[in-house]
Amino acid sequence: MRAIVRTADGIIELNYIWLPTWIGMNAKLKKELEDRLKGKIEGMPITEATMDDMNDMVIDELVAINPAVDGLRDYLDGLKYVRYATSNGTSEG
Repeated sequence: MRAIVRTADGIIELNYIWLPTWIGMNAKLKKELEDRLKGKIEGMPITEATMDDMNDMVIDELVAINPAVDGLRDYLDGLKYVRYATSNGTSEG
């Protein structure tokens, strides 16, 4: 699992369901994050490796925007350990 997901249309967006509500439902914060990352992420090919890189960039920016939240990096980075079974028996995360 990552702090970001790729939609069916190939758009990268926050995985807001798995993020703390104050991040996932905060339109102002999401806009600030988008503005800070737009030039860094736009145009990147979407592969597992680049998704991991983009995820790290998102986490870095969220931590930079919210320096008073102790442990935020560890909390968000912990999403990579979350896996769930799909209907065809594979594991996704």
